[in-house]
Parts: sequence; structure tokens; C-alpha cells
Amino acid sequence: MSSSRARLNRPPKIGGTTSVFCDEAGFTGNNLLDGEQEVFALAGVAIGEDQAREVVDRTIRDFRLQGSELKGSRLLKTPQGQHAITSVLKSCAENTRLVTHLKKFALACKFFEYIFEPALAEQNSIFYGCGFHLFVGNLLWAMLRTQNASAESIFEEFSKFTREGNIAALEKLFPNNGLIVNLETDPLAAISLFAMINRGAIQEEIESIHGNRSTPSWVLDLTTTSLFSVLRYWGEAYDELDVFCDRSRPLETEIDILRAMVGRRDNFRMQMFGKETQFTFNLVREPSLVDSRLYPGVQIADVFASAVARAWQQTFRASADSIEKDWLAITRGCHLDDNIWPDLEAIDLRKRNGFVNVLVLLELAERSVKKENFFRGMPEFIAAAHANFASYKRTLGGKRRRRRSG
Repeated sequence: MSSSRARLNRPPKIGGTTSVFCDEAGFTGNNLLDGEQEVFALAGVAIGEDQAREVVDRTIRDFRLQGSELKGSRLLKTPQGQHAITSVLKSCAENTRLVTHLKKFALACKFFEYIFEPALAEQNSIFYGCGFHLFVGNLLWAMLRTQNASAESIFEEFSKFTREGNIAALEKLFPNNGLIVNLETDPLAAISLFAMINRGAIQEEIESIHGNRSTPSWVLDLTTTSLFSVLRYWGEAYDELDVFCDRSRPLETEIDILRAMVGRRDNFRMQMFGKETQFTFNLVREPSLVDSRLYPGVQIADVFASAVARAWQQTFRASADSIEKDWLAITRGCHLDDNIWPDLEAIDLRKRNGFVNVLVLLELAERSVKKENFFRGMPEFIAAAHANFASYKRTLGGKRRRRRSG
């Protein structure tokens, strides 16, 4: 689920082998409801080791920093450190690519993935094609932002359910209070009804993820998917990637996913969320999980991730200062388009997509109650909703005119 943070074209083909150094900021694992660290960022810097060391040594010398390592969280605390950050960003922006996520909204998007996707997986392209996933994610996030008590409870219980895979948490998430709900005036009720009726498919999906794992499940964590986004980009530019990441518990657990990219030369491309993207990249070996103190390139990635996470969080809170705004200006060209941020136009019923998707939600809830097929005739239903939008919008105009004349 992408936001409009940035829209990068495909990178120019450079070829050869490059080192990519990666680090993240805002990591809270499966807890995406953390109120102190609301933004997650991951940076990947394609830079030679000698160049990275020169940048780090110069920055430490020019800004008279203590120690021999750049640490983003420490630099953020002082004016001198913040100016050092600005220098690093300017030096390495061309070599850096970033993804950022608003974590509470990412949790709302995960809700679609684990609550709706299991029941719709057979022909999910129908629903992704009309932006239904964006509608559900933005609707839940908007309700959470307005302190809707039901939405708050759903988020808490959903987070617990996905972490633990416990059927009791699912029952608490959507208790069976009967089927008499007003779907048209309460879209959250329609979501709850859909989930309650389709809980069997939902439980089966979450059990397949947890299975008999002896290692912790990072089902809600954003690290691995963010790393994939950055490496897909650099994998289009270079023939081979040698990847170094700061030590990370999720990456240690999910390393098998990345091993599958070692020696991949097929350049497989696919449609994802309405755009074509390269899905594979070629690693010379599995990513090295290293101590950042020994790798200047990882330190530079840490500076980028820390600065951008801080700047976006302050911007989201409408309290960014001038230097944080400068950081976003410097890194504007670094942001990929795999970010997860809300776009409330997706649920605006005065807009075509909002109108169409609220009808899709109500139709899915009704078909769930009637135990009808979710896919038969659905493309035609969506086409009819699009066709009816113009007449619906005219009725809105009439209502506004009547209010003004009254």
C-alpha cells in the first residue's frame, strides 16, 4: 500500500556488483501501536566501503564528534549532531534509497491482509484492482484517529491475535453478538460481520503462519518487507548485490526468505498494487548481519533512517522544525513508492473510489450472511457502481443547494 511520499521511476541500469548497507529506525517489532515511535524507516546505501569510511571520518572530524562511530539516535539529541546529519544526507543522498511507514496505518493495512485476504485470496485481484484494500485500511485508521472505542479495541485485539495466533483472541476480536447490525450507517459493523462469519478462513491463515515454529514470529514487523523494497530497487540498477545489515532479530529469523535471492538472475517482474515492479534481485551471498561499529556504510544508513523517521514523525504531528524540513527536502529523491501512509481520499464518499468501495464492503457483508460466492458477478457489480457514481454525485450537489437555499 503506497502513499504519495515519492514516485521514483525505474533506476538507470548501471551493472556490475555493489555493496548495499542497510539499517532501520523506529523498530518496535510486532508492536505497531507504540505511541513514542510512530514512524518506521529503512535505508539502503549503495556505496563503496572506502567512500563510506571517508564520509564517516570526515563528519566526525569536521563536527568534532565524540567516538569513532556515527549513531543516528545520538546525533539527533544535539544541534551539533543535527548539523552533522545534514552533512551526511547531502553527501550520500544520491546513493541512498528509503522506505517509511506510519506504523498504526501499517497495522490497519495488515488487518486487510489477515482478515479479508484469506476469504478473498482465490480472486483477490478483483478487490486490489478497485482499491478495496486501501479503503479498508484507511477506514480503520480514520476510526482509530477519531478515538472510536470499537476501532481501538479491534486494533488491540487484532495485534494480539496476529502475534499469538490464539483463537480466543479472534473470538474476543469479533464476538458473536448476532447479525442484526446497521451496515449502511456503521461500516465498522460490516467489517466485523465479514470477519465473524469468515473466521474459519482467518484462523486457518494465521495458523499456517505460526505453525509449529520454534522461533519468534515477526508477523507484524516491517523490517523484512522494507528491506525487500530497497533491494528490489538496487537490484534493478546492479547485476549483483552484496548486502550488509545491522544485526536485527527479525532478519535473523526470516533469513531464509533472503537466501532465496542468492544467485537469482531471472529478473522476474510482476504487477503489484497496480504497478509493474521487479520482484527479484541477485545477491552474491546471503545478507551479512554485522556490528555497525565495524561498517561505516551501515552507520550512514542508520543516520538516514533515524533522521527521516524523526522528520516524518514530527511532520505528521505538525511540529517539524526547520532542520527537519531540510532533511526531508534533501532526501526527497531518496524515497521509494512502497511507503505505507494514509490517504483519506480513499474513504471520501464524494470521490469515485470511496463510493465504489463502500458498496463493495456492504456487498461482501451481505454475501457473507447469505453464504453466497464472493466472486461471481463481482466485476460487474463494481462496474455498475462506477457507472452509478455520476448520478450519486448529482444527488450530493442537490443536497448542498437545498441546504444553502434553506
